Amino acid sequence: MRVCTSVRVSCGAVLIMGMAVATASAQQALSLRDAVDRALQSRASLKAETERIASAEGLKQQAAAWPNPEFQFQNENLRPGQDYANDVDTLAYFIQPLDILGKRAKRIQAAEQGVARTQAEVEQARWQVVRDVKLAYWDARGAQESRDRLRETVNTFGQIVEYHNAQLQVGTIAEQDVLRIRLEGERIQIAATLAALRAERAKVNLQRAMGIADFADVVLTEPLEGGTTTPVSADVVLAQRPEMKVARAAVTEAEARARLQAALARPDLSVTYGYKRTQLPGTLAGANTSIAALTMRVPLFDRNVGNRTAADAEARRQTQMLAAAQANVLADYRAAEQEYELRRAEVVATLMPLREHATTIASISQAAYQQGGVDLLRLLDAQRARLDAELAFAQGMVEYQQSIVNLEAAEGVTR
Repeated sequence: MRVCTSVRVSCGAVLIMGMAVATASAQQALSLRDAVDRALQSRASLKAETERIASAEGLKQQAAAWPNPEFQFQNENLRPGQDYANDVDTLAYFIQPLDILGKRAKRIQAAEQGVARTQAEVEQARWQVVRDVKLAYWDARGAQESRDRLRETVNTFGQIVEYHNAQLQVGTIAEQDVLRIRLEGERIQIAATLAALRAERAKVNLQRAMGIADFADVVLTEPLEGGTTTPVSADVVLAQRPEMKVARAAVTEAEARARLQAALARPDLSVTYGYKRTQLPGTLAGANTSIAALTMRVPLFDRNVGNRTAADAEARRQTQMLAAAQANVLADYRAAEQEYELRRAEVVATLMPLREHATTIASISQAAYQQGGVDLLRLLDAQRARLDAELAFAQGMVEYQQSIVNLEAAEGVTR
């Protein structure tokens, strides 16, 4: 009987180890860089934004195209009773609009600026995706850390409960103390379950930000501790921020379109060249002649005044939008820089000493309790304080890492 029991225990242990290995192998390690790279590759919204560049390139290509010529075939002197072959005059000629006087060049310049603005907007979309993914990653990483800390605490309290149950059986401890230990363990178990739910929800939010359709089980491997950045100057921020690039490109495009509308107010020209055959009266012969003409549309009533006024107003509006974007970018950067400095000071001056002190007090209280130096309530308070310090440290490190993300995003970093 003892041999059978031993075999069952061994088989159970092997089965549990096999399940643990299978679970670990099913999980995928995911670093912060991997998350950003996968988001840039798989986000459907980014692919859609990239197609806008191809659309703008197509408009640029169309803007450079020359207008199509017009072919006209005409008969004159068509009257009843006439012979078509001998009495009717025939004309055939081409009319070619002349896209000159600066119109074509201004149209191409406006289309080129449209491409530049679209490229800047796509870069801004990439910048926003990178920022969202990084923030979601650190949020999920902090939730994972809190879940793991609570699981470790649950295991530790499980050992404490077993120890006190054994003490209760030999009569060296009161039943009331065992109930308190069990109650504390159940409270921590509930907190661990909620933390596990929050961790899973945070991972789903991360994968949604990455644009992943299949929600696989991942383990976030980026360390919470560490990481730093160096603030840059305001000029670098204004040069790097995608919003500033978009605003500057919008101003340049609006100015180019204003110049285009001014060019469109110039006269439209077209040249005509063709052939005319005139049947000579009373003969079977005909006279062949050429036709040449220059046509100019006189801007007498429509001088494109309304479009020019609207284009000039849009150029002024985009200039004001550029100034507003500059003010917003600088304010955002200053706020992100202050947040980073405060978070870094909090980690160094508060969170790290708090965790070390709580760990030391918990160890001392546990050793003293085993020697009978402190009562159970002080032991529970020390363990609770250690857990709270660990969770506060994890949350503080998440906020510190997110402050780095916000500062880098405010600087215009796109990776």
